[in-house]
Amino acid sequence: MAAVIIAVQIARGEFAIFKKYIAQLALFIVASIALLLPLFGMPTADAHSALIESIPAEKAVTEKSPTTLKLRFNEPVELDLANVTIYDRNSLPVFTHQPESKSERSANLSFSLPKLKEGTYTVQWSVVSLDGHPVSGSYYFSVGKATSNGANAIADGNQSSGVLLIIFRTVAQGAIVVLAGVYIFSIWAEKRNYPALRQLITKLNWVYPILLVASVAELVAYVNSLPPGLVQAMFKGRWDLLLHFPFVLMLFAQLACILLLLIPGMVRGWYIILWLALAITPAFGGHVWGLAHPYAALIPRIIHQLGISLWLGALLYMILIRRKGKVHWEEFRSFFVNRVLVFSGLVILSGIAMVFFQTSWKAIFEGWVNWSTLLLCKIVLTLLMLCLALVQTLKWKKNGEFSTFRLIRTEWLIGIVLILLGVWLSQSAYPLPKTSYDKALTASESTVQVHMKNLHAGNKTMTIEIPLLKGKKPKDVSVTIFMTDHDMKAGPYPAKQMDIGNYQVSLPFVMSGNYRYSITANYPGGKTTEWTDQVSISSANN
Repeated sequence: MAAVIIAVQIARGEFAIFKKYIAQLALFIVASIALLLPLFGMPTADAHSALIESIPAEKAVTEKSPTTLKLRFNEPVELDLANVTIYDRNSLPVFTHQPESKSERSANLSFSLPKLKEGTYTVQWSVVSLDGHPVSGSYYFSVGKATSNGANAIADGNQSSGVLLIIFRTVAQGAIVVLAGVYIFSIWAEKRNYPALRQLITKLNWVYPILLVASVAELVAYVNSLPPGLVQAMFKGRWDLLLHFPFVLMLFAQLACILLLLIPGMVRGWYIILWLALAITPAFGGHVWGLAHPYAALIPRIIHQLGISLWLGALLYMILIRRKGKVHWEEFRSFFVNRVLVFSGLVILSGIAMVFFQTSWKAIFEGWVNWSTLLLCKIVLTLLMLCLALVQTLKWKKNGEFSTFRLIRTEWLIGIVLILLGVWLSQSAYPLPKTSYDKALTASESTVQVHMKNLHAGNKTMTIEIPLLKGKKPKDVSVTIFMTDHDMKAGPYPAKQMDIGNYQVSLPFVMSGNYRYSITANYPGGKTTEWTDQVSISSANN
């Protein structure tokens, strides 16, 4: 949509300023690919890692001290970045270790434990999801008998770093989004003989060191939120681990663009290209690589980032004009309002598309979580911005000049809050839609009905309706599941007959992804029938 708008404006001559920079536009495409291509190699696991089984189990009371601790997750995790700490009843650490395995990645973690005295112990674990999000949790079990103090919550050591990350991300990305928007919008305005940005801000050079410092602080805060084993693993040659952190690569691309902006004497097209790249770079981090169709989901995210950037940039340009510029307000109204209307429309439409790709409106209300509250706040504030814009536009049209400068500053500040909410949303767990599987499979002229509810990772019950073969029921029915992407096979699992023709079996979908399953029915007389199909499993958590 944005490309169509630009194309129309080029045809009308409104983008004539870019005609001189066709070569630079080609350079922009090449530079963008070079900077962002590593992000397209990110794993596309659904949402975040989740603990689905533990031995000893949560709240279990064992007779003797367990010799091993086993944790099973819904997807493979990097073992070099996994860690477990066990605390006693006095909240003192009695065991801290990484899992024991010769492989680099596994969904099953095992730890050899020392002899534990009688009492209750809290297990605190931390891993990194395939999409680069740090995930941690805790539970408790008891040896001999439970003790009162053992269930006390152990503080998460990454909470403070998580708050710092939100703060630094808001500062860095907020500054980048607004400055990119005001720069690009000012080029539009300058073409219409309105004041250039350098006429409104005489000293722009101070901007770049601030952006650099903020981006480095953002990177440091993120790295500090990761398990401490990351740096050690990289020193051991595991540089490939960086490919599991799209946010880190996004920050590297962001820093590269800022450094390229520092090159003096380049043509204007060079700086336009880099500011555009900076405006859309945040779209390549966060939840997008955990979605089922990440490349399609990138399109509305890019449009959303660009729309917010231009909307807030236009508002800042208006504020600056009021302070240092002089314009013919009646003439400027048409130029300003029409473009802000397009920018706000892009933000709203792309926001709706992002929700469509990430979850569903039904899931948002049925599985209400903090993410849902943040989204609701973002929607309300966006509508408030639109209402303020409408009030200002009507007064502007009525009076012939712009006079609601307090309102436009308020609108701009609300936009900054929206950036904070967007950063917070990207670091919060979102509700997954409840999907079911109901399909008829035919093989050897025999049709079975297969049902499964809530296709999330974990143990799922498959219900199978199998017809009689020449009046005879199967001697036995079993199901085998395969995950070819990870060379995994599980089963066969025997199905239990519930009544004539109806069978049930519990299947361990230990991780998110695409599975192939095979139902095998053995009939009297040596007749065997097999039905196969594929099913997509999403994460149990996010």
